[in-house]
Amino acid sequence: MKMKSILCAVFALTAALSLSAQELQNFTRRQPIVSPEVTDSTVIFRLSAPYATEVSVSPSWLGYGAEAQKMGKMTRGDGGVWSVALPRPESELYTYTFTVDGVSTLDPVNIFVQRDGTRFMSAVLVDGGTADLYKERIGGGDLEQVWYKDSTNDMIRRMYVYTPAGYNPNDKRTKYPVLYLLHGGGGDEDAWSTLGRTRQIMDNLIAEGKATPMIVVMPNGNPSEYAARTQMLPTKEGLTFASGFDNYESMTNDIVPYIEANYNVITNRKGRAVAGLSMGGGQSFYIGFRHIDKFANIGIFSSGLLGGSVGAGAFDAEKEMPGIYTNTKKYNNLDLLYISCGTEDNRIDGTEKVVAEMRDKGYNVTYETYPGGHVWSVWRLNLASFVQKVFK
Repeated sequence: MKMKSILCAVFALTAALSLSAQELQNFTRRQPIVSPEVTDSTVIFRLSAPYATEVSVSPSWLGYGAEAQKMGKMTRGDGGVWSVALPRPESELYTYTFTVDGVSTLDPVNIFVQRDGTRFMSAVLVDGGTADLYKERIGGGDLEQVWYKDSTNDMIRRMYVYTPAGYNPNDKRTKYPVLYLLHGGGGDEDAWSTLGRTRQIMDNLIAEGKATPMIVVMPNGNPSEYAARTQMLPTKEGLTFASGFDNYESMTNDIVPYIEANYNVITNRKGRAVAGLSMGGGQSFYIGFRHIDKFANIGIFSSGLLGGSVGAGAFDAEKEMPGIYTNTKKYNNLDLLYISCGTEDNRIDGTEKVVAEMRDKGYNVTYETYPGGHVWSVWRLNLASFVQKVFK
């Protein structure tokens, strides 16, 4: 009886393995779907949806509107594989989603996915230009997720820390400058490293000798969040701040001391920079100017603080930072004051007004614009430009 049971078990196992091998063999016989496929002249999107009646793709370079929807319509082919070939856009990092019978979905064969707040999107790098800066470089720097004590708000919080290639924690003689880099509203500590491609940008520019090797600290700029919402942690209730921009004293109280206690960094103002986009740009204004004794470099990218956001009034710099215009001897002491905005961003008029005011008061403002609106394609270029100018 025992031998019979053993034989039955062996037979069952052999049958199961045979079926598994057959399933795998059947799976591997399927024609693989390539999507997106970037050619010299087109980007081809494909999606297997044999039961769908209407399928379209919405790549970010098409924008919105009827013409974009028309161009993104896909045609059904053999085996229910839908496809469309679009003219290849200029080199950049783009995102897209499919719409299948009115339902938005990611590209199931593309593992390159990005998150912007609560939105998940498939992504594609069109190389040969700007996007080459966003490519991986073998042997680049490291990116750590670090939990630290936020004593200001009585929280344990998470930030990302980039250290450049060659950084050795045991080499106490080599000190690095630090860029404290802040995200925008709706973002979190993931944003600059994923959507912003910070590590890739730094690796490439440092390797090319265009940027000073530096440490980049990317904290969560939402004061009530312990970490990105993908961590499924609660938010802390009851915190109050002067405004949605003037809300980050923990930067100087907690983050800077933590970094300087745990990393080999320069500990004077010339070795510190603070910069950010949108909300983070406004936070950088308050952090940098309020602590002018701690920061010699400030970057403000597309910030609604400077005016132009829907419902926002004109920005009064002297009111927000008393003395910035009437006591310029105190505040006009920066190695780099960098301000930028997209040409199609509704914040640009207010931004340019503040730039003109500051220049009139004697500030040496580096001001740049880039084609685009309130979008990551502008902010990645802001970062790339800023890090090539700072700590020189």
